[in-house]
Amino acid sequence: MSNYLIELSVSHMALISGYWFFLRKERQYVKMRFYLIGSTLLALIIPLLKLPKLPFNNTSEEPVDAVSMEAIPPDAITISPMADQSIWNYDLLIWIYIVISVFFLFKFFSGVFYPIYLERRSNYEKFNDLYIRKVGNIKGSFTFFNWIFLSDAIDTNQRDYDAILKHEQAHASLGHTYDLIFFELFKVCFWWLPTTWFIIKEIKKIHEYQADAYVLKSHDVDQYSSILISSTLKSNGLSLASSFHDGLILKRLIAMKQQAKKVSPWKLWVLSALSALLFIVFACSEEKQNTPDPDFHTDASKMGEELFTIVEELPEFEGGMDAFYDYVGKEVKYPSQALQMGVEGHVFVNFVVEKDGSLSDVRVIRGIGAGCDREVVRGVRNAASFKPGKQRGKPVRVRMVMPVTFKLSEGETNADNGKGGMIIVEYAQIIGNELKVDASYANGEWSGTVYDEGGKGLPGANIVVAGTTAGTVSDLDGTFTVKANESKDLHISFMGYESVKLEGK
Repeated sequence: MSNYLIELSVSHMALISGYWFFLRKERQYVKMRFYLIGSTLLALIIPLLKLPKLPFNNTSEEPVDAVSMEAIPPDAITISPMADQSIWNYDLLIWIYIVISVFFLFKFFSGVFYPIYLERRSNYEKFNDLYIRKVGNIKGSFTFFNWIFLSDAIDTNQRDYDAILKHEQAHASLGHTYDLIFFELFKVCFWWLPTTWFIIKEIKKIHEYQADAYVLKSHDVDQYSSILISSTLKSNGLSLASSFHDGLILKRLIAMKQQAKKVSPWKLWVLSALSALLFIVFACSEEKQNTPDPDFHTDASKMGEELFTIVEELPEFEGGMDAFYDYVGKEVKYPSQALQMGVEGHVFVNFVVEKDGSLSDVRVIRGIGAGCDREVVRGVRNAASFKPGKQRGKPVRVRMVMPVTFKLSEGETNADNGKGGMIIVEYAQIIGNELKVDASYANGEWSGTVYDEGGKGLPGANIVVAGTTAGTVSDLDGTFTVKANESKDLHISFMGYESVKLEGK
């Protein structure tokens, strides 16, 4: 969601900035109106489009390990409730956004219902094939969709009466109310964008210019200017209504005197190029999804969602986690191939508990082969749904790892798991993203950099030489150097991440 808001904000501000520089002083009102509406729609749509990355739109690759890497389970991960946060947290910002949006939504509905209320209290009159709604408690005139409202105080014998009606008729026939409703709803959702307030002010100005141009088809410029200047009626201040008695009279008079010219083609080309650039940057920046392995049953629609490594409420199997361990221990069978080959050891299986409690991405991150890995995946995959983990009261995706031990029983028979072997299921733990390491071993020394999931240097990662007490921690930029004369293997760990083992060559 945050990415959508950022991309929308950048796109909208860029497109409206283009309008301000190239179209704001033009007199081609149809093009200007179309651009404001189109650019806002484009800003709403672009972040939703995720097209395959173009060949020339490549970003820098993530760090690649210079040595072979094998994910191993964390030595210990402590799961604890989150510490109390400052009052200025994410939830508070959400509530502030909701309160302000509800306020603008209330104003929007007030602007819709007030003309409906006036329509029921108005008197109908016909003037030159137009049906006018005369109302006693308003000042001036305004248009709402096809309804033209006039104050009772306006005299039908006045010389400006016909000009007022034509002006309001232009608002109705050009559908200006639809524009205002669209932008007011946009304001309800994106009131924090500076460009939101600019386009509402600008679209109202364009509406008045268009209505004036419509009247000038049948009235002399000087005559119509005189009508505007002499009018003492004032606007009603309705955000969803268009009015002859709107402000901007001086600007409207200047605009009427100026001759409309075609917009320079180079300006249109620049704005088109800007739109195309934003489309390429934000819409065509996603890698094409690889076809997932059907054995893992990975839901592609869930791949982009956040995986939590510390949650307030842990996922729980029906009957408790002991019931889950008991189920896996009975469901998983010791493969005959492994028994014949005398294979035993630990299989570490990774799985994700989804928001609906189902299990996905079931895969072995460290196995022993001989059919044991496939058997563990099958057993976990067939398990019933969990009660999902929760963060701030909302279901979240949680990734877990569980060791399953295959142990030969020296000739004894286990009724559940077959002759000569037993299955031991150990405690499942929440795991985080895997650390990314770019490191090399040379001349009895390891050196390299530890990165987080975003590709930034990770300070404070623990680096320990396997089988010794020698080690270090990564610097502020994630770099490290450690001597490893006795053993070439290196273990790297950080709270909330999968540990990594580097094997020296």
